Amino acid sequence: MEARLRVRLAKKACARCRSQKRRCDRVTPQCGLCRRLCQACHYEGLVVSSPSSISSSSLDAELPLETLSPHHIKDAIAKKLTSAPGNIFVTYIQSIHPWFPIIAQKLQDQLPSSWNEASLDYTLLALCITLLCTSPPPSLGDGALSGFQSTYLHVKSWIAVIEGLGIASLKIVQARVLVTLFEVAHGFYSAAYISIGTTVRAADALKDHAYPSSSSSTSDESGKEEATAIGWAIRILDRYITMQSGHRPSLTRSSAKEINDTNHIPWATGLEKDTRSPLWQLSRIFEASTLVDNIHNVLHNPTSEQAFNVEEIGLLVETSHSLRKLLLEEVEDADQIYSGGLGFCHTGLLLAYENGTKVQITDGQSLTCQTLATSSLNPLLTTITNMVYPFVSGTRTIDLDRLPPFIIFLVYKAAGLVTERMWMETDSSEALKKLRILRGFLKLVNARWLCCDYYLDLLNEDTAPRILKSIEGR
Repeated sequence: MEARLRVRLAKKACARCRSQKRRCDRVTPQCGLCRRLCQACHYEGLVVSSPSSISSSSLDAELPLETLSPHHIKDAIAKKLTSAPGNIFVTYIQSIHPWFPIIAQKLQDQLPSSWNEASLDYTLLALCITLLCTSPPPSLGDGALSGFQSTYLHVKSWIAVIEGLGIASLKIVQARVLVTLFEVAHGFYSAAYISIGTTVRAADALKDHAYPSSSSSTSDESGKEEATAIGWAIRILDRYITMQSGHRPSLTRSSAKEINDTNHIPWATGLEKDTRSPLWQLSRIFEASTLVDNIHNVLHNPTSEQAFNVEEIGLLVETSHSLRKLLLEEVEDADQIYSGGLGFCHTGLLLAYENGTKVQITDGQSLTCQTLATSSLNPLLTTITNMVYPFVSGTRTIDLDRLPPFIIFLVYKAAGLVTERMWMETDSSEALKKLRILRGFLKLVNARWLCCDYYLDLLNEDTAPRILKSIEGR
């Protein structure tokens, strides 16, 4: 500290800081800004030492060695990886690909044999895969979570450094998507809200925008599929974060209209008939998220004509029911809990019905809307409760690796509505039974996705003490 105080300061800011209207620390022979930018520093017309004349020891003190070159960054990331490239890709195929397939399986044929041969962007992507596939430690204390959070913070820092060096690729966008998904799944919603914005911009910085149209320059069919999957994934996350955060509009609502037309999707031969394909299932999540986003938009940005709003919501609900029917035909009963598309459909219907029960009655149309919403809400809450009951009761074992975190908001929303409507129930014991099941599911899944703990805290805040006592006392 004393050595720092003895540094000689210039009387005025350097030329660079003055021209950019930045605050200059006036340190000589080179201010902090010029040192970070590795640029010559000018004081009062005098050119002070160029970056090459600065001692390497003083530069290294300011900037760690791993931030100076892609090679050192890759080595620093590789030190965090304990598995071979092939093993990490297998983990991705088993844990993420079934419900969020953003990486083409063809990558398996291009994997390096060791991290020494791996590229920087693949090494970063591998660490993001490892991060998302790692379950949190049993204890939620700060000490127990420090390693878990440390890897996450390192990933965020390395992405910023890599992009600061001007390095951009589809794999880096994929890494960003996985980090945003990690934040969503573990309840870091403020960070996720920021991350989805930077992810959209990172994808947009690529020439193909990661959202190819029929005129895309990407000639490789599998490359088009991968870029399409990335486009879907970004929109799904954007819509989910928007829905969770409240009234704000999604960032991607008005962009790349052509991706909404499934007739222009570059499906592989025969894929359009394979409903078990992960890419097909991702397309279903994308379709359902589009409906949820439209419902969210109508509810939070209504027109001045209530009759028009009611009619528009009615059409969206009807479309959601049609998609739900298709999904129920495609998904086996035992796998409904793992269907992100079905989860989004149910979420959109919950949002619409919740709003419909609260609509102000001004005429016959609004009365009909409220009546239909009220009569439809309770059966849907029962459906959601019955879907998770086998896992809470222990009659079935849940595969947490296959469970999309998007299902969790649905269960939380259902629990919140049951809690809110308890005073309307003639039989409160039935409502308490539903609450125990829904909250029990959140506690069960908290072993994999920490956003469950976040939602349980929100439920506790909105639940009267006597109801909480009844729930816990059984």
